[in-house]
Amino acid sequence: MKTQLDQNIKKIRVGLNWTSGKEYSFDLDLSAFLLDEKDLARGDEDFVFYNNPVSVGEALVLSGDDRSGMVEGTNESIFVDLEKIPENIRKAVFCVTFDDTEEDRIFGEAESIVLSASSVIDEFDKGESPFCSVDLAKHCHLSGAMAVLELSRSDEGWEYDMICDSADFGLLELCSRYGLAAEV
Repeated sequence: MKTQLDQNIKKIRVGLNWTSGKEYSFDLDLSAFLLDEKDLARGDEDFVFYNNPVSVGEALVLSGDDRSGMVEGTNESIFVDLEKIPENIRKAVFCVTFDDTEEDRIFGEAESIVLSASSVIDEFDKGESPFCSVDLAKHCHLSGAMAVLELSRSDEGWEYDMICDSADFGLLELCSRYGLAAEV
């Protein structure tokens, strides 16, 4: 269900935090797609991931690629400047996937995998309480790749929705879904 974002929010941190568990150690990745009115990325510059950490116009900036999940606090984050998102972009979709070398993993193997979004002042701000959050290890435990959060432009501003849309074939499937033939 879409929820209207407070119009005073101009910058957001979408964060991913995970705890692998005692038996497993793995690498998760946070990525994002900027989509036009046809729900397609216009090109590679609208796809933010570990090999392309900054979108067109620096509207989205990936903090880096944490390969261990051992960092205290947020392991990976994407800083979103809503005012820098081009007018012809209608949505930003945030995805969580296992590293492509992590075959046949599912979110339920982890103690926790939390994707959250918080209002921030700038890319150095950790944000206050999230305005939305989901633990994929608990609520999407049989998936191993997923489009999780969608920000969409409306006549009143921006809305958000936890979509939790599974992708059986990982990041490559998500790229194809959004019109890219990317090598990851």
